[in-house]
Amino acid sequence: MADFTVLTFDANDGNNGTPNWVNVLGTPPAKELRFSDSSAQANVASASWPYTTRPASGTAGVDYAYAFTADTTGQGVDSGATSVPAAFTRATYLQTRWNWDNLGTMASAPIFTAYPTTAHGSVTRGDGSLLGGHASDTGGTARSYLKGLAYGITASQQTPAAQPRADPVVTDGTTGTVTTSTGAWSGVQGLQGDNDFITCGDTPPAVTARFWYTMVRLFMGANMSPGLHQPVISLKYTYV
Repeated sequence: MADFTVLTFDANDGNNGTPNWVNVLGTPPAKELRFSDSSAQANVASASWPYTTRPASGTAGVDYAYAFTADTTGQGVDSGATSVPAAFTRATYLQTRWNWDNLGTMASAPIFTAYPTTAHGSVTRGDGSLLGGHASDTGGTARSYLKGLAYGITASQQTPAAQPRADPVVTDGTTGTVTTSTGAWSGVQGLQGDNDFITCGDTPPAVTARFWYTMVRLFMGANMSPGLHQPVISLKYTYV
């Protein structure tokens, strides 16, 4: 057996009723899932991406996401395939997904997480970085500012037909792993490298193409370190 020849992270720039999935997994700025507090940033080059101002106190969600397939080619996520995204809502549960072909075999259940760079190095909890979090913003255990959810298992293709039970909040998360179960959304988890992550509830069947549906929600806080943040959303697994 071998590793997959197709593995993508897709964002839906359509909507629940008419999904339009585009691959945003790649080398920035060619392919990116970008976040902004403005709903008018489609087709803006990465070098010109506007700053988002931290709240003076407390925390806030970064409401708008964009699926970029080239540096200056982007559509709003949950936009009905237009340039203007809708603000994050759990009601738009067909937001993102992992997609792999039938030419590989996983030897373990995959995990859904994020790393600081493509080196997939460790994350220091509580350091104020986007993934490290800060105890004053993301809770005493210092969860990641980037939250994730995942749906179901992969023995059969499971596609969500309803939204998660609660809106993500900035303090959500569990130390270690949250594991999915059949026909249900996971709890909200901070995506923090190998510290905190979401584990699929089963090992995908051999040589079988699947979609594994996910959601992501970004927050920022008064204690987040300023700078350019480019976390690498990742699927980690072993293969035969």
